[in-house]
Amino acid sequence: MRIFPCPACGSIVYFEQRACMECGTEVGFSRADRTMVPLTDGVWIDDKGDRWHHCENERIGCNWLAESADTLCFSCALTRSVPDDLDERVIRLLAETAEAKRRLVFQLDDLDLPIVSHCQQSDGGLAFDLDASTDDKKVMIGHMNGVITIDITEAQDSHREALRALLDEPYRTMLGHFRHEIGHYYWQALVAQHDDWLQRFRDLFGDERQDYGAALNAHYGDDDDERRQDRATRSENYISQYAMTHPWEDFAETFAHFLHIADTLQTAAAHGLQLRFPDSWPDKVRVEQTSIPTLAGAPTADAADLLSIWNPLATALNRVNRSMGKHDLYPFTITDQVADKLTFVLELVRHFAGENSVITSPTH
Repeated sequence: MRIFPCPACGSIVYFEQRACMECGTEVGFSRADRTMVPLTDGVWIDDKGDRWHHCENERIGCNWLAESADTLCFSCALTRSVPDDLDERVIRLLAETAEAKRRLVFQLDDLDLPIVSHCQQSDGGLAFDLDASTDDKKVMIGHMNGVITIDITEAQDSHREALRALLDEPYRTMLGHFRHEIGHYYWQALVAQHDDWLQRFRDLFGDERQDYGAALNAHYGDDDDERRQDRATRSENYISQYAMTHPWEDFAETFAHFLHIADTLQTAAAHGLQLRFPDSWPDKVRVEQTSIPTLAGAPTADAADLLSIWNPLATALNRVNRSMGKHDLYPFTITDQVADKLTFVLELVRHFAGENSVITSPTH
């Protein structure tokens, strides 16, 4: 994530802020300009003379601007449904969830990936159904024909952590859910619609036409010694255990990790973070962080370019976390096989950047 200058005093303003901490200027995020702009009585007038207003969801923390009063910003308009009972707890969970969604949308815009809203395209356009699990209802996180369903209950740390432990996962976050599910959306929007990309996908990730339901049942079935041995044998080909489930899940997991890496590197670059290793170490390295979205226009960049910067940073961040008594921030290993899949994702992003692609066929 970038950092933004206060439009009044030039001090640092972060993505989630609604006012400058130094001078108190009220600010809002303009998606059209991709920056923070100053507000006067909740209104910003752009260079064309158009008036922009607080998003209607300001009450749940949204700091993005909408085209008119009492309407939704672009990110909030992507949400198709929310729980009927908006009590204080649900509003708090929605606020946490919507913040992760805004961060996702910002990154997709930064990468110049196409976003076709369900408001533009009713069949296959991107939409989010935000629902809450209860004692009587279990919300299943997933994607179907452009609609991403998110269980906002996972915005509650204790609930999400209990699920993480139950499923024996090394990592589970709301932003991670959004990034994984948007991987399914882009598989449908970009890969499935183009025969050349689809064949490359099948060569690398496997044939997605295999029975998805049977694959899920096998993944969540009894964990006997034979299955554990099979996973251990194949693990170097996948970024996570869940990626082993089915080619669709492998792609979605890989896509999510590309977004993890790109965002973290951009944040490091925005803060001027550099890594120096002692002169006495072999192969002395000075790693300068770069803003990864610029690679969308680079003709030759592959995952090796990303990983040459990412690996030392991830190692350092993991050790910092350990110094604070926490587990690794990035508890994953990127093998050569996974790097090949990341290269596929990077090339896909670079190829379709700026295109207004549409989705025409439903899939999981």
